[in-house]
Amino acid sequence: MDPEKIKKYLFRIAMQSKWEEVIRTYELNEKARGARITKSGDTALHIAVSDGQEEHVEKLVKLITEEELKIKNERGNTPLHVAAWMGNETMCLCIAKDHPSLVGALNVDNETPLFLAAAYGKKNAFLRMHYICSPNGLPNYNYCRRNDGDTILHCAIAGDYFDLAFQIIHLYEDLVNYVNAEGFSPLHLLATKPSAFKSGSHLSRFQNIIYYCEY
Repeated sequence: MDPEKIKKYLFRIAMQSKWEEVIRTYELNEKARGARITKSGDTALHIAVSDGQEEHVEKLVKLITEEELKIKNERGNTPLHVAAWMGNETMCLCIAKDHPSLVGALNVDNETPLFLAAAYGKKNAFLRMHYICSPNGLPNYNYCRRNDGDTILHCAIAGDYFDLAFQIIHLYEDLVNYVNAEGFSPLHLLATKPSAFKSGSHLSRFQNIIYYCEY
């Protein structure tokens, strides 16, 4: 098949969820493995991830190179970005465990897969990728901020993901001092969240967040 025929064929069988055929096509034709098959630039692997095909994603990942895993769609998202915002810990591990640098891949908004997991409140996927890219426990702050200056802590608080916010403070304590493009720190955002407080002046279960943000 020529490249265009490969793309059309892969698109058709992927849309029909014929994943064993997709895998066989990847096995037989190297050009298929990096083919962008949708108008938005997705590969068959992007689609398999978004379809939640854990078993088939694992088989596809074994067939392709790290460079092919880095292929981005028009939004700059790799398959790992998709797995991250879905919060699929299994697929995040499958894609990133042997290629930890993928956790730091940037999309057009300067968001990494680690960032997207935090932004969508996917705590387990976030923690999994944190420990993949920081096996020594040292945080990489370059993975934690996007174009508008918001950090993973801003996003977790804005989304009311307070359990995740506490984890982020524990792992990335310097983020409490970061401000976004509008000059707001995470503490500013927290102050706008009535759900984080009991009635009156007493803090609820999130008092540790306030403590870390102030001190």
